[in-house]
Parts: sequence; C-alpha cells; structure tokens
Amino acid sequence: MEYVNPAFLLLMAAALCAITALVHSVLGEQRLIQPILASGMPLMESPLARGITRFAWHWTAVLWFGVAAVLALTAYGDIDAPWLILAIGTAHLVAGLADGILTRGKHIGWPLITIIGGLTLFAYYTLQTQ
Repeated sequence: MEYVNPAFLLLMAAALCAITALVHSVLGEQRLIQPILASGMPLMESPLARGITRFAWHWTAVLWFGVAAVLALTAYGDIDAPWLILAIGTAHLVAGLADGILTRGKHIGWPLITIIGGLTLFAYYTLQTQ
C-alpha cells in the first residue's frame, strides 16, 4: 500500500468537523430550533427553556470546532495523544452509523459524522503502523 499521510487525513477530518458545525448551527436553527420555539408548547413559553434550548443546540457546534482544533493541532504535531484521536474517531464513527441506522438515513448529518470517524480512525491506524 502506498504511503498515506495521517496529517492529511486529520486535516480533512478537522475541515469536515468545522463544516458540520456550521451546517448544524445554521440549518438546525432554521429547521428545528425556530419551529420548536414557535410551536406554542407550554414548556417553550418559559424564557429559561427557550434560552437553554438555543444555547445547548449551538454549544454542540462550539464543541465540534474544538474537536476540529484538536485534530488540526494533532496533524501539525502540536498534540501527541493517540488515545484522544482513537476516542474522537470511535465516537464519531459509532455516532454516525447509529444516526444513519436510527434515522434510516434521513438525517443529513450521519454521512459527515461517519466520514469524520473513518478518517480519524484511519489516521490513528496509520500513525500506529509507522
């Protein structure tokens, strides 16, 4: 097999994390959060519940940017924590596949999440075999 550059794989996964975070925030706000807040559900009448709902939704995007930073910093050699790359890759692969199965492929995020996991695990494997 030809040489695969694990840094490139990690940078691709980092870029997909950032793209996923942006799409999650923008489309989620438009297609999920705003309709929920406008639904008239009694719980959503509470300013606290409304604020927490929006905050929690967008907080996941912030976390995804953090994951992107960890992957990019690992690619550039600034972080050396193989266990962290293994954990990030495994979590994304399992979550992506579960999302695809549970939503029967209807959730637009499952392919990206699965690919992030696959790229990250492939980078981990490549780093371990060098």
